[in-house]
Amino acid sequence: MLELRNLGYRYPGSERAALQNINLQLHAGQCLGLLGSNGAGKTTLLSLLSNVLSPQQGELSWHGPRSLALVPQQLAFYAGLKVGENLKLFADLYQLRGTERRERLQLCIDCTGLSDKLQRRADSLSGGEQRRLNFAIGLLQPAQLYLFDEATVGVDAQSRQLLLAAVEQLTDTGKAVIYTSHYLEEVERVAQRILLLHEGQVRLDLDTTQLLGADHGLLLEWPDQPPAGLAAVLTRLELNAELLPRGLRIAALDGSQLAVISDFVASQSPLPTLMRFGRPSLEQLYLRLNGGQL
Repeated sequence: MLELRNLGYRYPGSERAALQNINLQLHAGQCLGLLGSNGAGKTTLLSLLSNVLSPQQGELSWHGPRSLALVPQQLAFYAGLKVGENLKLFADLYQLRGTERRERLQLCIDCTGLSDKLQRRADSLSGGEQRRLNFAIGLLQPAQLYLFDEATVGVDAQSRQLLLAAVEQLTDTGKAVIYTSHYLEEVERVAQRILLLHEGQVRLDLDTTQLLGADHGLLLEWPDQPPAGLAAVLTRLELNAELLPRGLRIAALDGSQLAVISDFVASQSPLPTLMRFGRPSLEQLYLRLNGGQL
């Protein structure tokens, strides 16, 4: 659907390029999770895709008609209008008519939980409710590619689940999505592919199965140090462990090995302060790849 070749951009007066040599192919039905620290170039990339900025280097090619919708960081609605009035106004701007108009309006209201807010003025909503209205207006626009730029900031946990389900529904129906967020658990849920930007360059571009892997690992920590005898248990199980200041990490083990270690640990005193089994989280990997910087 979309291809970027050596894309670059530098803001006037800046010593460093905001983006340089960005190469990317995005396909229909795919959600790309766009990660990076503040100032890494995420918003600049979305601005180039949405034609707010023009590329100064490289090419941006659409295969088929250019059709995109943007949910920006900034609130983009009319504060003096009611919620329902805002949605109807944007439906007019998007030239929605007839059955499509009614269905899309109802879908966006349901996806964002705004059915009981339609008669309230937008400026009377809480911050999280305004975010939900912003989200609904972006969903309302018919498009093949949807861009979400920190779209759930300030939204409560229950409402966030509604919004994430709406993003998943987009990809299920063949739409492409680029989703940027500092809530890494959101990206881990909705994205099939991860792009990590660092100082305007792509540091990592992998699908989530490659990034997170299929192996299950174990992380253990104690108040002081691991109990004596644990090393012998690991040797008997033929497991290698990475030593940590107050514990250890085992990169991969199976259920029977976990059961032996758990039985041993439970019989010792003191018990561990942390015992976590499973795949590594995206947050753990992101912090390691990004040099520990948030």
